[in-house]
Amino acid sequence: MEAFIDRAFGTAGHLSKLVTGYTPRNPQISISRKVGEALEQGQHLICEAGTGTGKSLGYLVPAARWAVANKKTVIVCTHTIPLMTQIVNIELPRVAKILLMEQMQLKYQLVKGKDHYVCHHKLDALWQEKLKSNDPEAKTIRKIHSIVNREHIGDRTGMGFDIDDNLWSKISASFCPSVVKPRDCKLEDLKEKMYSSHIIVTNFAYFFNDLKIRMKTGNGSLPQYDAVIFDEAHEIEDVCCKVFEKKVDLHRFENLFENLFTRAGYLDLDHGNQLTLAQYRQTFESDLAEVYDQVGREMRDEEGNSTAFKLLDSKIEMSHVCSTLTSFIEKIKSLNMKKVSDLMDKIFEGNDDLDFISSHERDSWAYWATQKGKGDVVLHAAPLYPKVILSKHLFSAVPVILASATMSTTSKEGRTFDYFSGRMGVKEYGSIVVDSPFNYEEKTMIICPDDAPEPNSPEFTSYVPNKLKEVLMYTGGRTLVLFTSFEMMNQVARRLEIYCRERSIHLLVQFPGCDREKIIEQLKANPRTIVLGCTSFWTGVDVAGDALTTVVIVKLPYPQPDEPLTQAQMAILQKANRSSFFDFMFPKMIVKLKQGFGRLNRSMQCQGAVIILDSRIYSKRYGGRIIRNLPKCKYSRKLEAIVDILPC
Repeated sequence: MEAFIDRAFGTAGHLSKLVTGYTPRNPQISISRKVGEALEQGQHLICEAGTGTGKSLGYLVPAARWAVANKKTVIVCTHTIPLMTQIVNIELPRVAKILLMEQMQLKYQLVKGKDHYVCHHKLDALWQEKLKSNDPEAKTIRKIHSIVNREHIGDRTGMGFDIDDNLWSKISASFCPSVVKPRDCKLEDLKEKMYSSHIIVTNFAYFFNDLKIRMKTGNGSLPQYDAVIFDEAHEIEDVCCKVFEKKVDLHRFENLFENLFTRAGYLDLDHGNQLTLAQYRQTFESDLAEVYDQVGREMRDEEGNSTAFKLLDSKIEMSHVCSTLTSFIEKIKSLNMKKVSDLMDKIFEGNDDLDFISSHERDSWAYWATQKGKGDVVLHAAPLYPKVILSKHLFSAVPVILASATMSTTSKEGRTFDYFSGRMGVKEYGSIVVDSPFNYEEKTMIICPDDAPEPNSPEFTSYVPNKLKEVLMYTGGRTLVLFTSFEMMNQVARRLEIYCRERSIHLLVQFPGCDREKIIEQLKANPRTIVLGCTSFWTGVDVAGDALTTVVIVKLPYPQPDEPLTQAQMAILQKANRSSFFDFMFPKMIVKLKQGFGRLNRSMQCQGAVIILDSRIYSKRYGGRIIRNLPKCKYSRKLEAIVDILPC
């Protein structure tokens, strides 16, 4: 493997024949050697690599060679679409050419969820239905039908234009009614390509949903794999815990029963059996509603007002409810009803989830209830950290490479992966840290204005837009502002609107369902642009060069304390007499802060300032720890110092 890596990355190696002006990057070569060694020895690896190190090509080259040489399958998972697209469209074609120079043929495939692909059966049916119509939906359907049949494009992004979500749901392959699949079925073609691929690229959500199915049935939609590589691995925790969350409300069962009782299998039963099943349903729904009403009555504050959230700290008596549903399931089985297996699987799963949540037996899980409106109660349970799932079902099965720019935390003793590895559930692992080659000390300045009020004070809401106006006086645009709250972001946006309009500054604000990449493209195209973003804008935003010179972080990105899992984590730590702040809130904040900081420096040409408006960075004793976790840069407490760092 080491000799191959030298041939691939060396001065006169394979890459030099593919990339004009290629110069070997030692960090990339170090990553590649370490990943190759981990795969060959069947070991886990944590790889922290800063921006500009060539991380993705660094792990893909040895992974591809290992997979082809040993007839193995490697899953490569990313969190964001841009990185997934980069890997499939740029990096893997390059890797395939490298292997061809070694007389090896690499096969790879991108895999997304079923709802990303078109169902030919549903599309043809809707096309036939709309043949004589002239409404906007009919025109769009005819356009899609033409593209699918003429250009053989079968996924949503490949259509080349925006498609309304409601319309796409009518033709997507999330559920296909066709028993016999057509020859040009995209999913069948995808399945065939997957099973012959050495590398399969997908996203976190797809992978963990597949793992969830694999844990239940022994098989998933992905083929059996021999290694997994997670890029953007710092995002694993949130996605994994969300995928494995169990959630049960009354509507879930009502919808399943309604569907079942309209199926031919039920309608063909004699009246006596129909009545028996209807009685089981009535008893179950009545008893379940009574339990939920009791939970709802307990969800009140000290003044007697209903609350939206409540941690459940004890068992809920639900055995009689689950027993009734079990009897219902057994009765269905005894009647040999046809074409209801899909619904029965979902009812059985619902019964399992109900029993799991109500029993409250797992200390490593959080249990809570939410309610929207009057009496609309939902019961939840979710793993407190990924290790609950991954330790047994992933890390004990195959070697895993965890790659990201932000997994470590830094203290006076140095850099460590203890927090990250502990929450992931990976015990024995190799590690490599490769710092970014960027010259932060010369090209980046951290500014923490000394006039900032406390971030939770009433004055802060008016301070932020006023400070941003000052920032724009210096920058004229080319600015990304990162918020931790949609509410505050929208308040600031309203206060900036007139100011920006009068000065011909393009103000772009994230909104639910927006196309993030379109917003970023506008930032790249127009230097007089300021972008206000939340949540997803902290990661994956890649703007190289002078198009982005200033990143403003409004508040330190601590986890939201009102989030159920956050509350559960804090409660457990407090019971163990540990610090919920330093053992949970602080490390989580540091990882996200480093991600936000990283939005500025995306290439060797980048230069500018990261402005942090949160006064806790200098008013609290832990402020020094925060600065130590960021790259070593110039530092100022005065906004006007920005003139010394902005590019000319």
